[in-house]
Amino acid sequence: MDEDMGIRITVNSSDIDFTQAARLLGRNGIRRNAEDVRKAFENSAYAVYAVDGNTVAAVGRTLSDRRAWTLVTDVAVLPGYERTGEALLEQILAYFRGHELFAYSGYENIPLFEAHGFRRSKNSFTYAGPDDRAIDPALLAGGYFLPVGYRFETEFAADPGKFPVGRKSTMDRSALQLRYTQTTEGLDFARLNEVLELAFGGRKRDTEATRETFTNSPYTSFAFDGEKLVACARAESDGVAQGFILNVAVDPEYQGLHLGTEVIDRLAAQMKGQNIFLNTHPGGVGFYNRKGFRRNKTALLYPAHPDMPAEAAKGFVLPKGYRFADEIR
Repeated sequence: MDEDMGIRITVNSSDIDFTQAARLLGRNGIRRNAEDVRKAFENSAYAVYAVDGNTVAAVGRTLSDRRAWTLVTDVAVLPGYERTGEALLEQILAYFRGHELFAYSGYENIPLFEAHGFRRSKNSFTYAGPDDRAIDPALLAGGYFLPVGYRFETEFAADPGKFPVGRKSTMDRSALQLRYTQTTEGLDFARLNEVLELAFGGRKRDTEATRETFTNSPYTSFAFDGEKLVACARAESDGVAQGFILNVAVDPEYQGLHLGTEVIDRLAAQMKGQNIFLNTHPGGVGFYNRKGFRRNKTALLYPAHPDMPAEAAKGFVLPKGYRFADEIR
């Protein structure tokens, strides 16, 4: 069918028929009732709809910290409206220009994202919890995840740089005064910024930006040794269906004591029933492969710096046009 010139793309949800939107998402295997779809879209950082008369032709939404990190999800396009779907995605990309953009997609939309510069991500995970109980069984059955512990043939093998990957603390865990919190109230943001700098190679960060992103995140999780902050994590979320974990960090002096696992588990417990997405540096793949996460097959990345050197890019993305064996028909 030819797309009508009367199609409008809007961010206004007030006149959207979410029963239609839920049905459209259902075509892509996303099973949610209309009310949950409405809540998820309205609670998103940025949601876009394409409407042709009374027909919802395409939808898409994002979770974002509105500074640097954004997850594109729930992109669905009615057959015959492919150009409209492209325009909708282009609007999202323009809005978040300069962000590190991830997409969590069904197989049907991979060509759409690839045509707009996304590459399939090697280091994206979904929180699985014990025995995969946190993942929709339909997604497991549908082949959306790699086997636990999967390693690519071209797995990143180069020096991860200054990231303190694989460090093991010599501290006696039983001698620590460990405690955990889920609030930023009374938090020393200078120390939080220091933990992030130490964990991520020493690159200087802006303390006020750290304060803003953690304070504005709906979910946070922290570990302390006495009064000393030693680990952190936060998540963006729509509160209904999708979470996006960011800034998982452990002071290198405390790595190897399972504090990262405990902080993440406490963060995930606040998002029960949600699909929880995470992307990591190549050096963190081994940790997440062992810690209750499933490696995604359909996640994509649009890097904030598309001119990333090829040697570095191979640690983050798969070759252009890459397809797994079970996708080739």
